[in-house]
Amino acid sequence: MEMENAMETGKRVRKAVKNGGAAGRDEWQRLVADVEDLVKKVANVDDDEIAEIRSKVESTLAEAKSSASAGIALARGHAEDASEATDEYVRENPWAAIGIAAAVGIIIGFVAGRR
Repeated sequence: MEMENAMETGKRVRKAVKNGGAAGRDEWQRLVADVEDLVKKVANVDDDEIAEIRSKVESTLAEAKSSASAGIALARGHAEDASEATDEYVRENPWAAIGIAAAVGIIIGFVAGRR
């Protein structure tokens, strides 16, 4: 029974890792869309200073998109590695995993009980 629960938890963790942070991703996409809309709205302004600022914003936005994509890919890779390593450890050492889970549960119980 406990082994089945551990396997289900592992499946849920792997699924969450693969899906990524949907809420954060949605916020990022809205921010990017808003900045792109703003840049489009000032595209027709004939002020040299506005044109220079627009150019800087476009460049910074492109760099931010690239950096965010690389960071997300790296974090996802690390999370998948950790998930696979945990799954492998639990499969190879089920009793040790149960003992660790029980110890963590007891510690959380003591901490929660004091508050």
